[in-house]
Parts: sequence; structure tokens; C-alpha cells
Amino acid sequence: MNNKLTKEEEFVRDEISKIYPQLVINSRKTCGYAFDKHGLDLIAVCVEFFLSKPLEAQLKTIENGKLENFITFMMAMQLKSGSSRFYYQYRKHHESQRELYFNFDYGDKYIETNDAFEDEEDEVVTCIKCEIEKLDPYMKMLVRERVIENKTYTYISETYNINYSSLKTDTNKAIKIIREKCQDLY
Repeated sequence: MNNKLTKEEEFVRDEISKIYPQLVINSRKTCGYAFDKHGLDLIAVCVEFFLSKPLEAQLKTIENGKLENFITFMMAMQLKSGSSRFYYQYRKHHESQRELYFNFDYGDKYIETNDAFEDEEDEVVTCIKCEIEKLDPYMKMLVRERVIENKTYTYISETYNINYSSLKTDTNKAIKIIREKCQDLY
């Protein structure tokens, strides 16, 4: 079998490679937070669909300057559809998976624990955990989101609809409270 590409096929692939960085940006915008799960897979499926079209249609799309728009449109349709090929090959699997929580009792057969290093937790960590638990729910959420989960102030501000400057001030205040209570241990 001859695997050599014609000049037209090489031209199409060169055009796709030229717009690939923009396709990644478009996929990131289309997928949002799900980009890390399946953003690059979405691009691959849509490019594959485009390349399976007749060569004349591919060349016509490029000639009209619509290559990026066409593939981006396909990404949106594939991602949002519950019956698309992309859904069945990628999204369905992720949606059927469930996050497992550490030390959550799922029943006698399904409890997951790992207490191998539990006794090695030092006094500073114990103090910090204890002081976090003593905080009011708002301050506790700030510490959890910003310090423990390392989320950005912008993300927290937009997610919880909190004024950005107040958010930073309150977070620093919570950290200062914890630091002052546990400073004699470190």
C-alpha cells in the first residue's frame, strides 16, 4: 500500500499544523475546566473528522479561510453533544467515573485507609489543623481553597462572588491567626 501523501494532502496537513496553536487555545476555551481531561483528544477527533472529508472539500475550506472556524465549530458540537463519537469515546468514560474520597466509609468492603505515617504527624501540623477547624466557616473555606488546594484569588473570587481585595485581606488574616497560634511550635 502506498502511504505517500499527494501535494494537496501535504498542503492540508501544513495548513492544519499552522493553526494548531490556535486550535489548542480554542479547545481550552471550548472545554473550560475540562480541557485537562480531554481538550487535546477533542482536537484530535475533530482534525481526524476534517481529514476524512473528501480532499476537494478540505481544499475548499482552506481556500475560503474557514479551516480554524470549521474545526472549532466541530469541537463545540462534539463536546456538547451527548450522542457524538467524542462523547462515546472520551466524555462518557469520564462522566461515569466517580471521585473516591480518602477515608470515606463506602461500606465494609470499600473503605480505603492508609495510616502508615499517621503517627509521624508532628505537632505543628496538628496545631495548624486544629486552628483551621476553629475558624469560622468563611475563613476555613478561604484557607482550604487558597492554601490547601492552591487555587488562585481570581478563581475563588469568581467562584464565590467575593470582592477580590476583601478576599486577599481575609485570607491573609486567617493565615496570620493560624501562624500566631502555632508559632511557638516551629
